Order: sequence, then C-alpha cells, then structure tokens
Amino acid sequence: MTSSRPRTPRRLRQISRIARLAAAGPPWALLLAGVAATALLLMPSLLAPYPLLILSYILVYAIAGLALNFLYGTAGSLSLGHATYFGVAAYAGAFMYRFSFVDSLELYLAFGILTAVLFAAAIGFFCVRTTKIQFAILTLAFSMLVHSVVVNGAIFRLLGGVGWALYLLGGGSMYLPRLTFLGAQVAPGAFVPVFFRVIVAGFLASALALWTLSRSPFGGALRAIRDNETRAAFIGIRVRQYRWAAFVVSGLFMGLAGSLYGQLARQITPDQLHWLLSAQLVIVIVLGGTRRFLGPVLGACVYVGLEEWTSHLAVGRYFAFGVLLIVVVRAFPAGMAGACVGLWEWARRAWGAALVRRR
Repeated sequence: MTSSRPRTPRRLRQISRIARLAAAGPPWALLLAGVAATALLLMPSLLAPYPLLILSYILVYAIAGLALNFLYGTAGSLSLGHATYFGVAAYAGAFMYRFSFVDSLELYLAFGILTAVLFAAAIGFFCVRTTKIQFAILTLAFSMLVHSVVVNGAIFRLLGGVGWALYLLGGGSMYLPRLTFLGAQVAPGAFVPVFFRVIVAGFLASALALWTLSRSPFGGALRAIRDNETRAAFIGIRVRQYRWAAFVVSGLFMGLAGSLYGQLARQITPDQLHWLLSAQLVIVIVLGGTRRFLGPVLGACVYVGLEEWTSHLAVGRYFAFGVLLIVVVRAFPAGMAGACVGLWEWARRAWGAALVRRR
C-alpha cells in the first residue's frame, strides 16, 4: 500500500501557490483595472466639458468613498465626521494661497493632505478609544467643533486683520482661482481636461494604495478587528494602534479628495466641513456596498447621477431624490457591487446549467 506522505510537500506547495495568487488578486481584476484606467484617460477627448465635469465630481466622491470605506468596511469603524478632513484640506490649501501667494497646484495638494493627516492623527487619537456608536458620535462631535470655528470666524481671527476681512467678505467661504500645474498656467478652456487627468491620477493612486493595504497583513488585521475585536486582541493584535493607523490613512485620502474638490469647485465653503457631507459619504458607501472594494466607486456614480438628475426638477427635488434613494437601497440591500456580484454568480450558474443540458 502506497503511503501518502511523499505527496505532502507537493500539496503544501500547491496550497502556498494558491494563497499567493489570491493575495495578488485575480488576473481579470488587473486587466479590468488597466482597461478602466485607459478609458478614463481617453474621456477628455470623448466627452464635452460639462459631462467631463460631472465625471470629475464622481471620481472625487469615489476617492472620498474609498477612504471612508477603508475605515468602515475594512476596520469596522463608522465615522460620521469625515467631512472634517475633506474640508480642512481644501481650507488649508486656500489659506496657503491667500497668505503665501503660492499658486502651485502641487503644493496646494500637498499642504492640504498634510493638514488633513495631522487633524486625523490628533482626532483619531481620542476617537479610537471608543467603539461602535460611541465612536460614531465622537467623530461627529469633533466634526461639528471644527465646523463651528469656521462658521463663527474664529479661525479667521487668528490670521489677523486680513483673515477677518476674508471672513466678512465671504462669511466663511473662500474663492480659489485656477492654480498653476507643473509651473505653467493652464488656459481657462483647457483647464477642465487637464485637471481631469490630475483627478484620474489621484483616483488611480488612491485605489491602488488602498487595495494594496486592504490585501496586506495590515488589512487582514483590520478585518480581524472588524469581525471580532476581543478575539483580535487575544491573538496579539494591538487594536487601538491598528484602528488609529486606519483612521490616519483614511484621513489622508479624504484630504486628497477634499483638496481636489476645492480646486474643482473653486469655491470652498463651511458646507464642506458639515456633518451633512459626512452623511452623504456614508450614503455613497452604503449605495455601493461596504464589503466590496469597488463598492464606493459604484456608489459615487449612483449618488452623483441621482443628484444630477433630480437637480433639473423645479419642484420636489429632495423628495424625488429621497424616493430614488429608498428604491435603490431596497432593491439592492447589499449595495450595487453586491448586486453585480450576485448577477455574475447567477450568470455563471445559468451558463453551467446550460452546458450540462447540452451534454
């Protein structure tokens, strides 16, 4: 009788190979990512300026949704105050422009992201000491504190007479002109196509970085914390440190989205710091599906599309928008990404059954 022991190393090598392939991601996913990136880069030559502008907003919301879902979908911590890092980044870049006369888009983005990271590190240090609903309420409280110091002009007073004059001029809002890109001033007619490519680069970099983190041992530890925080602590995972790191990473990419939004809209307002924007971002990830990586991207498409469609209604815009949201959420309880996966699985089973019947 032949022993099965000599086959064990071969089986172990096969299991190890399968694990490495699973960690790297399926080849079709990489191919799909390449096709999507190529299609996005071709959009400026295919779309008119206004549709291109709408697509730009979709990508900015997609970056913000991916950032928020990294904290919630991967780490299991729901933040109701992530608009803070979105708005802080936009305001920081605007203040840098007004008080240093730096008109470089690259420095504007870098300074905004750095400020968002610092705020996320400080606020997250306190928030990660709570969990579940207490965590959500604490993030909301910090968000409204930051919003209040902008609305009442306290932050503008710290900048002296010029800062207070800016507050009186816009009531907390700030105008941001078109910044230079790679040291050159872009013509007004060409600005949207050029800046769209910057947004695409930011979106692809964010998606790649967050995908890599979510598939790394760090992401695995965050999922363990999400599924069972007590068990994760028992096996040696430093829960608070990991949740704080996830909070900071999420704040970084939220800052990138806020900085891009500030230059895209060119009007920075306290609404970008308000908890209602945080709620909109939560809607984005719920619409797309929180347990699928690309869920927030699909959610951003649906949310911005619904908002754009209802904006043409003269009466009952918000009523129609609310009804459409209810219909979408009820029709796709697992989100748009979950619905797509379910449809794909159904198609595979149907195709397999058809092949069996033919045989």
